[in-house]
Amino acid sequence: MGNIEVAMGAVAAARPPDNLAASAVGSCVVIILYDPGRQIGAMAHAMLPHHSQATKHESQDTRYIDAAIDEILKRAATSGAKREDLEARLVGGANMFPEFKSHIGKNNVLNAKKKLEEEGIKIVGECVGGSVGRSVEFCVTSGIVTVTTKF
Repeated sequence: MGNIEVAMGAVAAARPPDNLAASAVGSCVVIILYDPGRQIGAMAHAMLPHHSQATKHESQDTRYIDAAIDEILKRAATSGAKREDLEARLVGGANMFPEFKSHIGKNNVLNAKKKLEEEGIKIVGECVGGSVGRSVEFCVTSGIVTVTTKF
């Protein structure tokens, strides 16, 4: 059983016995998709809310929420997941530097929720917002998401 580390801007899919993990999750949002009946999981570690209109059709850069969700939907399906059985969990979206009045974490969460709703994927759990970093581990066998806060 191994952990597949999903770095910032990256995506991955897994089946048991592997786990998916992401560290240093601050304003980024980790999107986890899971088909519990087939034990297929996918994770994206997205950094930015959305592409600008100028670059939207030129690139599927998974640093962006919309492209990251598109890619993990593809990877989950390629691994055998059924779209109608997928459920989502969100982790991250913190405001790491409140003094800068940045809303990137909040915007990341809002854009992830909007995109998942557009795709018809139900969110079944979230650990978002606040002002502390997190690490997340997703056990593909059980569907359990473990979040550790960093402060």
